[in-house]
Amino acid sequence: MTSTIEFRSLESGFDEPLGLWLACHERVLRFCGLLERLRLHVEKYRPDSEAIQSATSIRRYFNEAAPRHHADEEADMFPRLLRCLSERPDLVSPDDDTRTRDAIAALMAEHRSSEVLWSSLDAALAQIENGISARLDAGQVEEFGRSYRHHIEVEEGVVMPAMKLAFGAHDWEEIGAAMAQRRGVER
Repeated sequence: MTSTIEFRSLESGFDEPLGLWLACHERVLRFCGLLERLRLHVEKYRPDSEAIQSATSIRRYFNEAAPRHHADEEADMFPRLLRCLSERPDLVSPDDDTRTRDAIAALMAEHRSSEVLWSSLDAALAQIENGISARLDAGQVEEFGRSYRHHIEVEEGVVMPAMKLAFGAHDWEEIGAAMAQRRGVER
């Protein structure tokens, strides 16, 4: 039996989309750590019940929740922020404007590259989930975690401060509504 992913964090609901976004970052980092531990485990042992459960959890997260998180950014947060920066050029300094725009372009490209890397990892995890011995490539697992850690640092260090300056209550309300709708959750 597969349970559903809980999209709300303990502290935030869809009325606090920034809190949900940050909670997703925490989960990404936890699942990247679990992926590394699983890689080490399956190097030594056949897929046991813990390995199967871990592979299932990792796959569910990165096949269901992570794509929605990327969609939150690409469909709602990033375009809205770019629009605010264009409409209000005095919002941030010219250097911060350029830095934010460059960061968003790079983050969107990283979404594509992480999807490619994920597809390879997902194939091996699917085997483990089915109790079949499979090798998780150490370099791919390391790159996946490293890439996400860097990605989150840029989002929280560059994009989040700009969003906090640019977005008012109405913006956050609309972003939260879109996030809930994307997940099929009634608000």
